Amino acid sequence: MKMNAGRPSALDELVQTFSDDESAAVREWLGGAADAPQLPGISLRSNHEPLVEMLPRPAVDDQKAIRRVAVVGGGTAGYLTAIALRTKRPWLEVSLIESPSIPIIGVGEATVPGIVIFLHHYLGIDVEDFYRQVRPTWKQGIRFEWGPRPDGFMAPFDWDSNSIGTAGAVDAGGGIDGYTLQSLLMSAERAPVFDVGDRHLSLMKYLPFAYHLDNARFVSYLADIAKQRGVQHVEAKIEDVALSGDDWVDHLHTTDGRKLSYDFYVDCSGFRSMLLGKAFRTPFHSYASSLFTDSAVTGNVGHGGNLKPYTSAITMNSGWCWDIPTPQDDHLGYVYSSNAISDDQAAAELAARFPGVSEPRFVRFRVGRHEKAWRGNVMAIGNSYAFVEPLESTGILMITSSVQALVASLPGSWADPQCRDMVNVGLANRWDALRWFLSIHYRFNTRRDTPFWREVRANTDISGAQPMLDMYATGAPLRYRNPLLRTFVQGNAPTFYGLAGVETILLGQQVPTRLLHRAEPPARWQARRNAADAFVRRALPQLEALSRFHDDPALNQQLLFDADSWASPLRAEPIGML
Repeated sequence: MKMNAGRPSALDELVQTFSDDESAAVREWLGGAADAPQLPGISLRSNHEPLVEMLPRPAVDDQKAIRRVAVVGGGTAGYLTAIALRTKRPWLEVSLIESPSIPIIGVGEATVPGIVIFLHHYLGIDVEDFYRQVRPTWKQGIRFEWGPRPDGFMAPFDWDSNSIGTAGAVDAGGGIDGYTLQSLLMSAERAPVFDVGDRHLSLMKYLPFAYHLDNARFVSYLADIAKQRGVQHVEAKIEDVALSGDDWVDHLHTTDGRKLSYDFYVDCSGFRSMLLGKAFRTPFHSYASSLFTDSAVTGNVGHGGNLKPYTSAITMNSGWCWDIPTPQDDHLGYVYSSNAISDDQAAAELAARFPGVSEPRFVRFRVGRHEKAWRGNVMAIGNSYAFVEPLESTGILMITSSVQALVASLPGSWADPQCRDMVNVGLANRWDALRWFLSIHYRFNTRRDTPFWREVRANTDISGAQPMLDMYATGAPLRYRNPLLRTFVQGNAPTFYGLAGVETILLGQQVPTRLLHRAEPPARWQARRNAADAFVRRALPQLEALSRFHDDPALNQQLLFDADSWASPLRAEPIGML
């Protein structure tokens, strides 16, 4: 049906009958310029009222005010929490209680793109100072040595773009690699930074990326930031937690005899979970029926200057190994099941796979979450509340989600209304969604035929993901299925990283499905692939690309402040990251 191009709309015809003052008022309300040909009718149902959520600040004479907050434990969770509370609620007195006798687990840390926005917009950490002090490298996604294909598959951060084409990539080569520009850059070990004459050009603002971090260096840097922001550092080891009710901490006793009392406590004590787990005896919900590993052996190995732009997830005999590149070396961690292999066997397998790896260090963990994250005047953040293995680099992501939830929902006074239950349900649902997402990595990995992998393929509980898997079997990519069916599956099967993340893992492992019909000739897909290859051929290796960012601060400013960047304030504001 053709529109009547020069004819006034019903809205314009109506407003023409108004008085001049009324017409001007309507134009001011709806945003139509005086000389505009038509009023924007869509503005009739747009929001025109600026509203700002003010975080609650207690009255000076409020006897139930929350003014003094203790963060119990340092590490990544503790320092990010303390910095966020001081940054977003500067009227709070924030103390971080840390024992020098409890070491930081000094392993490489892989993240997801949200960390860039969280650090530099939400926390306001200067990007140039961060690069100088922490020396991050870039992560464009994960390379999975997983599934039946010898080269495995790439899971890039632009996996929701389909910029070249998933079905075309599968038809062309049998796997999904090459379905986006970022997957091609990862395969070529390049970053989207270019030398054009004497200029440095970057497309990093168009392709989401994350950071690889040396955890010890990162935490040391956060400690300095916390001091600058006014966080009080209390050096102490907690001996006992004194309660004044089932859900209330009255004070803490230290090993040197001090009594420490605060209005609110954040448990960042790691796997010890001193407040939420030990003191409150909060029930723990295990994920062991879906995730079979409980141990890790870590070490470092030289990379000879080959700074890969991705995290690697490598299938091993009784689990898998992460490989996280830092400027100095690659940080490795073999995640395994102690029921399938001994510590010595795990260390030997890691050393055989990576000759020259440093002396092994061992970590024990349990997978799952406590029943609640927030009880009374205590909220647990990080491993003290929940943990899953870092197969999808979710550790810091889940910390930052909890931090944001706490900052946004902490009442100014215990006399105020509280949304503690909502926070508990929201965080529990996110962790449970992560469980089901990771479970499909295990259930369908056919790369090795060892006792461990035979067991997980036969017995991994994937029940929470089953409705989504049923829909996947009937057709993929899921993102381009019927909109109503997509709504159904997203409402009934938690996806965590969305449908794009799920189908990347399933298609990458060649889990059977029916590919959607390609409504174009193969030559069209090949033309897009050839065009993308032109970018890849000119892109720089990551080590050179990072040096361009060090030399030219304008590149990071473009990334963080250009309106068309994925990491701009315009993208940060709608997700509560400003």
